[in-house]
Amino acid sequence: MLTVVSGNLELVETATDVGKVRKFAAAARRAINRGAKLTAQLLAFSRQQTLNPKPVNANQLISEFQELIRQAVGAGCEVRLRTDDRLWLCNVDPALLETALLNLVLNARDAMPDGGVLEIETKNFVGEEGAVAGCSARPYVRLSVADTGCGMSPEVRDRVFEPFFTTKEVGKGTGLGLSMVYGFVRQSGGHITIESALGVGTTIALYLPKTTPRPEAEKETTQPQAIATGSERILLVDDDEDILQVTSTMLTSYGYQVSCARNGAEALRILQSDQEFELLFSDIVMPNGMTGVELAREARRLRRGIKILLTSGYARDVLQRHDAVDEFPIIRKPFRFVDLARSLQAVLRGATSLSADR
Repeated sequence: MLTVVSGNLELVETATDVGKVRKFAAAARRAINRGAKLTAQLLAFSRQQTLNPKPVNANQLISEFQELIRQAVGAGCEVRLRTDDRLWLCNVDPALLETALLNLVLNARDAMPDGGVLEIETKNFVGEEGAVAGCSARPYVRLSVADTGCGMSPEVRDRVFEPFFTTKEVGKGTGLGLSMVYGFVRQSGGHITIESALGVGTTIALYLPKTTPRPEAEKETTQPQAIATGSERILLVDDDEDILQVTSTMLTSYGYQVSCARNGAEALRILQSDQEFELLFSDIVMPNGMTGVELAREARRLRRGIKILLTSGYARDVLQRHDAVDEFPIIRKPFRFVDLARSLQAVLRGATSLSADR
């Protein structure tokens, strides 16, 4: 549903210059983004989000993030960074680590309404059985966020990672920030601890699995790439008529030649015809007995060399049941068409996976 609304709003935004319409469309888009963020947080807590882990230097991430951190906490809070110059790399999704860090910083700020000290520390940590709850005897990168705020009672401390639990007044918090952090860390193979006392402050520590640098050949380019239009022929498959319409319209506006099918059987009939296609873009979970994954496999058998891009709004466990986590590149719903355009170009150039922010 969010994909349909989002796509039609993009069409409105690009089709008119009427100020009020654009203003309303922008407001609706902000609401869509909030809904998508809420869904992502719930998936994070349940450890069912799609991760894109890679070797990350937490010191570098914090350094690039520190200006935003200082702006977020305000002038009334002193920010102190204590980083280990010999810090190991950790194996996490960098975008989600940034989100987790920001959540911890905002919670620390809210605990210090009259100002205080926020300290972010990184160091290497070798777990010993029983030394830290949940940590096994293996190396971790420890990233902690400490504040000198109001602290928590034992009753509150024991519940802070529960989804929707919050001590903030109505309208001031969803109760999903810390639960998202908890789910992300656990899904990444790490652990999280909290120490807090009333009137003393709070320290939350993330223990993230150590990893080693990737070989040079595996490193991804960091150079930004322009969003290019295309002229390739695409077979678009989705059982939702509205998604077909809005996606087809937008792809056509980007220059692509688009044919549509409403299920796997209809798509196979088209693939067995004389029409040529460079790429199949299909939903994964569809009715009538054939999933997008099964369709993709059959498409490759029928059309050697055809590129595949799949999409879904379902959680990771559903995609695993459909064998759709690692075999084909996936873009998550709801997607912005600007991100879809990048993903299409990446797949057409030969990419076999996409970054998590797509």
